[in-house]
Amino acid sequence: MVLWETGAFFLTIEYNNDNLLITDINKVKAMERRNTMQKELTYAAVMAYPGHPSADDIYRMIAAEHSSISKATVYRNLSSLAEEGKIGRVESFAAGEVHYDHRTEHHYHGYCRKCGKVVDIDVSCDKGLLSQVNPMEDGFSITSHELIFEGICRDCREKEKENGTEGIKD
Repeated sequence: MVLWETGAFFLTIEYNNDNLLITDINKVKAMERRNTMQKELTYAAVMAYPGHPSADDIYRMIAAEHSSISKATVYRNLSSLAEEGKIGRVESFAAGEVHYDHRTEHHYHGYCRKCGKVVDIDVSCDKGLLSQVNPMEDGFSITSHELIFEGICRDCREKEKENGTEGIKD
């Protein structure tokens, strides 16, 4: 490997099976910084969002200020942040949409069946619940749980009341 410096460019030249590979180190470092900046933007958007945004909500929020960011980048960064435990991922809803959460401690959620809104439910988490579950016959080992309450949010209930459709099932 040979390093070559000319002005602002640093090049790495490698011979691999008689093929010449040239890499512009500045471009690689710029991409790493860009990805870091995009990830930081994604994290900041989740932390600033009031509630539990979907990936599309976060994308729209970021794209309003940074139009060059792609939807795929936002989705990838959300997945990465959730895997790293920096944000929460809430996904067991009837509509199948994934929502993200700035709270990472274990807590429960409510899901509105009308509009899809996700809210935190202030119920103490039963830390002993897993110990109460009988071992499964097939040897399945439970390592965590998620509890989601379904219902109708305050805004949708008020709309129903205004429209005279309160209590009518879809």
